[in-house]
Amino acid sequence: MKAQESAINLPFKEIHYPIGREYRGKLIDSYKEAVKIGLSKENKQEEQFYNHNAVFLFNVGGGCFGARPSQIAIKLTHNLVEINWDKPKQPCPRVGEATAFYGMIVISKKEHPNYKELKFKYYWE
Repeated sequence: MKAQESAINLPFKEIHYPIGREYRGKLIDSYKEAVKIGLSKENKQEEQFYNHNAVFLFNVGGGCFGARPSQIAIKLTHNLVEINWDKPKQPCPRVGEATAFYGMIVISKKEHPNYKELKFKYYWE
């Protein structure tokens, strides 16, 4: 019988601009694709990054409440990546909409060769 795997934290980076709706929840695993959607600029350093890593694009917050990177936890257990955020329970403030936090989860292709099979679950699911 296999010993149970414990959850590990996955690193993520904040993206300082909104990602298009069509890219939220998308796995990007090539430099060419990252450049095509505007996630990367053409340079050798970023090309090397995508040779060794894939990224999953996500957003948290928006609408009534905003999120900060310090409030987000990304956990990987088996093949499930959980994007956790404790959404506030109080009623929406009377002011306008809050800004969403946009980010990308960095997945090492070497450490997780099955990265294309990972399932992603948001805090509300």
